[in-house]
Order: sequence, then structure tokens, then C-alpha cells
Amino acid sequence: MERRMELVNLYVEAIHDKPHTLFHPPTLVRQAEDGSLPPKILYSVLAMAARVCKDPAVRQLSAGFVELAVEKLKPEIDDISLETIQALVLLGNLYGGGGNNHAEALYFGIAFRMAQILHLPIGSSSDNEIVKETKIRVFWSLYMADLWSSAGHDLPRQMRASDSFLLPMDELQFDQLQLGSHYLETSRPGLWGRMIQLVHVFRDIQDLHRKYVDCGMNDADIEATTWRLSAPLDDFIQSLPENVQLREENIQEHAKKGLGPAFVALHLGYHHYSTLLYFHYLDLRLEQSATVTSFASKCRHHAAAYSDLLRLSWTIPRCKTVYFIVAHMIVVSSATLLHTLLFGEQSELLQARQRLEFNFEALVEMRQYWPAVEQLMERLFIFQRACMWKANQNTHKADRWMVMFLLQHALPVPEKYPGQGEMYTVRDEYADDAMAILRDAE
Repeated sequence: MERRMELVNLYVEAIHDKPHTLFHPPTLVRQAEDGSLPPKILYSVLAMAARVCKDPAVRQLSAGFVELAVEKLKPEIDDISLETIQALVLLGNLYGGGGNNHAEALYFGIAFRMAQILHLPIGSSSDNEIVKETKIRVFWSLYMADLWSSAGHDLPRQMRASDSFLLPMDELQFDQLQLGSHYLETSRPGLWGRMIQLVHVFRDIQDLHRKYVDCGMNDADIEATTWRLSAPLDDFIQSLPENVQLREENIQEHAKKGLGPAFVALHLGYHHYSTLLYFHYLDLRLEQSATVTSFASKCRHHAAAYSDLLRLSWTIPRCKTVYFIVAHMIVVSSATLLHTLLFGEQSELLQARQRLEFNFEALVEMRQYWPAVEQLMERLFIFQRACMWKANQNTHKADRWMVMFLLQHALPVPEKYPGQGEMYTVRDEYADDAMAILRDAE
């Protein structure tokens, strides 16, 4: 029982409210203690927590917990309920982090359909306040998972949202809800609600990348769309309340409340989405107009800011972000930092290399928790080899291959150029040396 509760509490601290928000934490802990938590959920929670445990012996238990969770889930797979959806989402995350991408897509797909059958997030008149809010949070977790997973697997999206749907409430208010309580006044959105506001822009950024390669958008249309999508990103970050703005004292304050990783996750998402939006402008074929150079500078800025925030959060107690998708975002940040190493000013090189080295150290650590990080690291090696191919000096050309690299994180990326590329500048040697941290960790 003691080990069980340690893992449940670790799940709440390290995972919940980051890649998903599926439970009312006090209820989850109470049910785990009194034995009323459905086994398909209990074993999934234990497996997820074991994955990010510092103790290697405990991490080894994760696979066994997954087997038990699946064993309990399969006989109840036609039980269309909130509990089944919660178990499916947990197992989908576990399979994705473990490298079983087909199982991840399948489990998420079943969860999406169940949510549609149940008409989430609409609640029942018999639901108490905790259940009502849990349904809202589960729905938005599925919406978030659909955007990430569908892009990652290059599959059509399934979840649709309405502007009438409530966004998740303040996390601390939710934690304080008790059975039978009725809170008419609630603060919305909370941190997760703000993540949802941001992820709507991520959806449109995905569409921009796909339209560029599939429909042959011209440069003027891409520029106009980039300006249009930059506005909600700028408005979002500028309109954040003082206590949610990205400052170290705010990170510290949220950490004291147990919300440090969720706060960091919100801002990591902002920098990642911004990097993706402007990534096209690293393409050296583009006429280097004032707009192009400004957008390219913004891309490099956000990639660097992502790395800096991740580094800072890993130094603050109770703030470390170790859920799987962080590793993919690290890879995108690193691909952009490589551009700085190859083409930046001499004064930029030292900081770019230091950021890259931290990114690589973070990937190496995260590989201990999530085996699929190995595949992400290999994608980065492939990207580096594409950058160093002597025949093509435009390392960050915006094309179909680059879209695969940026969005389809669950799929293998083929070598862009056959054979072994030759390095053609001193800068390549500098970048290759920086990548040595990953190679040495293999």
C-alpha cells in the first residue's frame, strides 16, 4: 500500500495537469487509498508514475503495470464510461512513450469515439460539481491529445470543440471541491484552460504547414497567414495576468502550490508553437525582406527561450517537466538552434551551443523514462545529417520532409539525402561537436 500511494502521489505531482488533466486529484488519492479506484485506472496510474520514477528498479515495474491495466481494461472495453476513457488516455500515453505508436493511436481513437458517444463535455443533471468539472477536463484532454496525436501519426482529427464549452477552472479551486459542494463562482480559465486557448492556435499552425506543402501556397499567402496567427499568440502572452506571466518568481510561487510543472508546461507550449509558426522563415531561399528576417529572428528567439525555460524549470524543486511530448519539443528547439550554429553571428555561437548541450542532456535523461525518446534522438541525427549534406547548403528548406520532421513525431523520418554527407564549413564541425553528447549517450 505504501509503494502504491507513493506512485499515485508521484503521478499527481509529475504527470497530472501536464499532458492531460483527467482526475480530481483528492478523489483519485482517496480512491487509491480505500481500494475503490477501478483497477484499469489504478494500474495505468501506477504504470505512468513508475515511468518517471528516479529509481531504475521502480521504472522496471511499469511494463508489468501496463499489462495488468490492459488485462483489466479489455473485458470492459465496451463499457462506454468516463472511467474507461480515463484508462484509455493513460494507456495511450504509455504506449506512445514506449514506442508502440499503433497502440497509442488505437487507444486514443477509442477514447475519442467514446467521448463523442457520451457527448462530453456536456454533463448529466445528476452529476455533482466534481464530476461536471472532471468531464470538462477529460474532454479538453482528449481535444489536446487529438491535435498532438493526429499530427504525430499523420491521421485526420476526430475531436471538435464549441466556443460554448467551458474551459477548465482554476486548478486550486478544483482541488478544493468536495462531494456535495456547490461553487457557483469559479475562476476560468485555470492553467489548463489557458493551454487550451493556446492549442487552438497550434491547430491552425499545423494547417498552415500542411497547406504549404500540399496546396502550394505562395509566399504572400504564407506571410499573410503567419501575420494572422502571430496576433493571437502575441495577444495571449500580453494578456496573461501578472501572476501567470513568465517570471522566475511566478514559477517559484506556482511550485509552492504544486502547480509548477503545469505553469511551465503552459509557457513551453507557447514557445514551441511560436517556433513552429516562424520555422518556415529559416528557409534561405526566401528573399531576405524585413518581414522574413524578423520572422526568422522570432523563430530563433522562441527556440532559445524554450531551452532556457526548460533549463530553469529543471533547477527549481517541484517544477521539472518530464512527460514524453517535452522530448519532441526539445528536438524542434534543437533543430532551430542548429540553424544559429550554422548561420548565426559569431557572438551567438557560444550561447547556441550551450543551449544545444542542455537540450541534449535533457533528451538523454528523458530516454531513461520514455524509450521512444531514442527514436526522437535518431530523428535529430537525421536532421543534422541533412544539414551537413554538401550538395545542399539550404539546411532548413521548408518542404514536405521538413513538415514530417516538425509535426509527425510518432513516425520515422527517412534520410533526406542518400549516402553520407560531407561537412562543408567550419561551422558544421562546430555543430557536429555539439551533437557529440547524444552520440556518446548511445
